[in-house]
Amino acid sequence: MEPLISIIIPIYNVEKYLNECIDSVINQTYKNLEIILINDGSPDKCGPICDQYKLKDDRIIVIHQKNKGLSGARNSGLEVASGDYIGFVDSDDWIGEKMYEVMLNLLLKYDLDIIECEANQTNHEIDYKTGSYDVAIENSFKALHRIIKNSSFPVWRRLYKKEIIKDSRFVLNKTSEDVYFMIDNIPKTNKMGYYGFPFYNYRANPTSIMRSPYNLTRLDDSISAALYLKNELVSFISNNKKNEQGVKQKELLLVVQNFILDQLIYHYKMLNYYPEVDPKHTNRKKVKNLIDKNYFNSKNHSPYIKFAKFLPEQLFKFLIDSNKIRHKALKSNQFT
Repeated sequence: MEPLISIIIPIYNVEKYLNECIDSVINQTYKNLEIILINDGSPDKCGPICDQYKLKDDRIIVIHQKNKGLSGARNSGLEVASGDYIGFVDSDDWIGEKMYEVMLNLLLKYDLDIIECEANQTNHEIDYKTGSYDVAIENSFKALHRIIKNSSFPVWRRLYKKEIIKDSRFVLNKTSEDVYFMIDNIPKTNKMGYYGFPFYNYRANPTSIMRSPYNLTRLDDSISAALYLKNELVSFISNNKKNEQGVKQKELLLVVQNFILDQLIYHYKMLNYYPEVDPKHTNRKKVKNLIDKNYFNSKNHSPYIKFAKFLPEQLFKFLIDSNKIRHKALKSNQFT
């Protein structure tokens, strides 16, 4: 019998896009699917839309619940998923019709724990026939190195063997939940595959919290996730001295250190671009201290990282303010 794939789709306030999303899953060329729709207390017509689909396709399971957020909705899906393999699709996105057929075939062919594809961030789905792609087989070190270096954390990029993630749940009330989920699960893998075709079509949602004005929630969640990543992977690296394949321990540690600094410098700059969110400089001091603590010498550092390390906070603020003035002047000159 063909393996069963459970597809978990958390749904909230996306009635404009929901049909396209669900249709793309229903119309997969691989048919042995369990499609789990979690209506997470959506205030629009998403609930009735889900119920209508359930009447048309007996592969669909619908869960109606009070709003628990993205992580809570995904966790509800994980509680009921009965498939041999598990995938995630966000309800404002859609997927190519061969996504799960190709990914499952690769996963089985190479005896993988997880297979990952690329994402397409345009409104034009690519014809699968137009490209030829090889699958890269990675151990956990190589997979972590690539994922962290490219910040390719979203869980919807992957098809997971259920045995790998069956005991995992998404952390609640975080905007970086995918970082935690990845760090908790990729180290468990023996073999992971990366396939470069962009089966997943990602829609940039203008109402997403990550596209909203800069705020302290984004700061706290991002830094907490980055520090969690660092602490867990430093422990993982130190406990796996004999990595014989591909990426060495020091290479993975370097990409982790660079990731931490990149996250910190981003927020240090943003706090200075938007000083109104940090009127007492409390958060700037905290981030500056973390930059000092995590800094290491490297010729590849951006100038801003070096400035953040070696300049006092007020001088760094002066640098940011000068850049703001320069950018405004350049922008105004475009229209004169």
